[in-house]
Amino acid sequence: MKISIYKYLISTVCLIIGLTSYATTYASLSPVPTEIIYALNAEKNLVGVSTTCNFPEETKEKPIIGDTYFVNMEMMVKLKPDYLFTMSSAKPMLGQLSQTKTKPIYFEFTKIEEIYDAINYIAKLTNTEENAPKLIADIKKKVEQSKTKNSKRILYVVQTEPLITIGEKSFITDIIEKSGHTSVTSNIEHYYPNITLEYAMKMDPDVVIICFPTNVEKIQKLLPNAKFLYLTENQRDIINRSGPRVYEAVKLFADLNLNEKPTN
Repeated sequence: MKISIYKYLISTVCLIIGLTSYATTYASLSPVPTEIIYALNAEKNLVGVSTTCNFPEETKEKPIIGDTYFVNMEMMVKLKPDYLFTMSSAKPMLGQLSQTKTKPIYFEFTKIEEIYDAINYIAKLTNTEENAPKLIADIKKKVEQSKTKNSKRILYVVQTEPLITIGEKSFITDIIEKSGHTSVTSNIEHYYPNITLEYAMKMDPDVVIICFPTNVEKIQKLLPNAKFLYLTENQRDIINRSGPRVYEAVKLFADLNLNEKPTN
């Protein structure tokens, strides 16, 4: 009888060890979930990242699994992550994942509040749920502290030929509004609408923010009273990445302490 109980206890312990020794692993094909993973201190089981994942510095130590347009299936099969975190724009190229055990997790953001949902979800899948509340609370506090009282009408220009800006569905529109300013194209029901120079002139913005180095001569002539500001590469990364550093993007817009000359 004692031997049977002993064997039972041994088998039970082995079973528990077997269950707890398995660690959930994951890869990221976008800087946004990668930054969330590091902010949650969940990077230990992050087995692969994309070529565009460059923050924090430690991401450079992780294997590369692809980029926005390509995923290295050979690496995915080798690394065998349980989850692949990515943006919804990557769906068309991830059909081959059905041949692996990896489950793709897609994200799409139009509002800052959706970042908090993503943080909670990633925390749940990476077993770091205890870290999510403080992270979210810190981000919320910093976003609120960054709001300006000197509101300006902003035209955010992605490119000039054709003239592409941000619409109601763009995440950047919400960042501008959270900063205390107003996007003059927030009423357009689109992510990145193409507008005419005449429309831009009609909107009469106080500030024109140029995202990428481009020819602005035509639009400057039509908007002589507007202040033109230019983003650096690092500022573009902060603004375009809807992750835990979003409060820095809000502060950038709130302060409008940007370059008055284009930078490469």
